[in-house]
Amino acid sequence: MNLRLIDKDTVKANLTMARAIELMRDGFIALSAGEVDSPLRTALVNDAGTVLYKPAYSDVAGIFCAKVVSVFSDNVNKNLPVTPGIIIVNSAETGMPVALVEASYLTTLRTGAVTGLATDLMAADDAKTAALFGTGGQSAHQLEAMLCVRKFETIYVFSRNPENAVSFCSEQGALAEKSGCRLVANPDRSVIKQCDVITLATSSPTAVVADHELPANVHINAIGSLGPKRTEVASETMLRSYVCLDQRAACMAEAGEVCLIRDAGQLPENFYPVEIGELAAGRYEPPTTGIRVFKSVGNAVQDLVCTAEILKIAEEKSLGTQATL
Repeated sequence: MNLRLIDKDTVKANLTMARAIELMRDGFIALSAGEVDSPLRTALVNDAGTVLYKPAYSDVAGIFCAKVVSVFSDNVNKNLPVTPGIIIVNSAETGMPVALVEASYLTTLRTGAVTGLATDLMAADDAKTAALFGTGGQSAHQLEAMLCVRKFETIYVFSRNPENAVSFCSEQGALAEKSGCRLVANPDRSVIKQCDVITLATSSPTAVVADHELPANVHINAIGSLGPKRTEVASETMLRSYVCLDQRAACMAEAGEVCLIRDAGQLPENFYPVEIGELAAGRYEPPTTGIRVFKSVGNAVQDLVCTAEILKIAEEKSLGTQATL
């Protein structure tokens, strides 16, 4: 059995954020159209964290893939990745394993990319001011994705640890400056009222921004906390917002932003939010005013389209390491 081993550096050198956002558009359109087989992921949990098993297949991609990724928050204190992972790739023709891809970097890239897609589809065209909550391993790609789709002038960065926000702004300042944007660490929370876009990339179990803190018109990306009992967005906000999900079935099972309202008996009977693939395909038009919320729990189609792209490039350029098992 011959496998192509593709490491983080290969992924990083050959897949840009701009291209990843394009892949998210194509992938989610296919998912909403029923052209991708992406079962609900399996999660195994212990006191330290969660290990997720996420398979997907499509004829267009020409591969089967399954990602095994873990989320262990305390790894940050052990000098280890918080979300380490691998992707195993099987041939659509033979079923044989053909590649093994390092998935930690790919996961943060594709998660940022879907935020970029949602922001492109749902934020005001002239959005100039944003807020980013969270400065962990995911946040740099969240920032990059926002800068890819809008010409932000100011992005406010919030962290539970003020020193982390300062460090993040220092480390990512050059990236922002290239786009003509300035990063501001730890501002007074009153600036939230000025924001056109708010991206939440935290592990908080409860709402990060209170409903009364929000401006009248804002797009919110909620991509952090995972689980039916955890939410980054207040229930009051969700109940008065236009809601878009990465996938309805997955979010109804795993997104606390939705599950907590449902379990409290507050979910309207006609609740049927759009999927981002439906917006990307032009089947629906999001409002241009009011509060718009995009909630993502992550979907294996993101891994599928990125992995197919990387594998194609690796084969064309003879990248990666060949291994025999």
